[in-house]
Amino acid sequence: MIEELNQSILNALKNNIRTPNPYSVYAFTNECISKYLKGITGFSALSICSSGDQYLNLIYQDFKRINLIDINPLANYYALGIKEALILAFSYEDFKKVITFLFKSNKNNFKLEEQIFNLILKHMLPPYQAFWKPIFKYYTTLQSVYKKDITLFQIITKDSYFSLEEITYYNYYLQTESIYNYIKQNLLKINKSFVLTDLLEYKTNEKYDLILCSNILEYQYLPDINIIGLKKLFEPLKSNLTAKGQIYAAYMYNLYQDGEIRNFPIGGLNITSRELLREKLLLVPSYKKRSENGILIL
Repeated sequence: MIEELNQSILNALKNNIRTPNPYSVYAFTNECISKYLKGITGFSALSICSSGDQYLNLIYQDFKRINLIDINPLANYYALGIKEALILAFSYEDFKKVITFLFKSNKNNFKLEEQIFNLILKHMLPPYQAFWKPIFKYYTTLQSVYKKDITLFQIITKDSYFSLEEITYYNYYLQTESIYNYIKQNLLKINKSFVLTDLLEYKTNEKYDLILCSNILEYQYLPDINIIGLKKLFEPLKSNLTAKGQIYAAYMYNLYQDGEIRNFPIGGLNITSRELLREKLLLVPSYKKRSENGILIL
């Protein structure tokens, strides 16, 4: 994986453009986590890893055991390596400045970027240090030659733009200094793990108060499935719930548009608005004011 990422870095800096990368991760969530976790409590959670934002927000909700799953191995190194280290290394105000610097182009301050890399390496556990150190070194060596505006974090992530205002809306840990510091103080106290697999194929005897599936349905091939078939798909995960546990089975974008419910907005699914309305849906406000997002709860 390091060799493939380095090849992506070389291609990007030579051409000053993002290049296709099978390991690209989401830099930040595009789900309104701060609203859908409001009021949720529990001890144990199973969650998609993705950008790591689900994990960080679960810490604020006082979950003590958090098991993370993803089909992308870089999600582990990004969320529990980069994201954790950035929080541990910087104060609330500095964190916002640093992520803005790292995820925006046209900066041409390669020395500062290198200093940030060296600092966050000191806050990583050895496996993450061993992974990122050669990548940071390769990137900074190439930048001394090419001096391009494109940044390392733009190269390794999917996000095509960075909006501090938008990701602050989605995440507790960016909203206030006290929340940020609470998460920072508890990062190293959490019992956490990462498993490289498909959540729907995960086998375990553990029980969870909450299972967060995010938008994994977008990565499944499910032609013409209906609501009965969809619920059956998640049935195996129900055996891993505690007595009052819940599965947040699907995050749906723009479910309500201008006050009208849309059909299930996942390609290949034949689920109608009428079928959805019979299910337990949690509506959450969207960053786009004209619509609401929704979560199917099992």
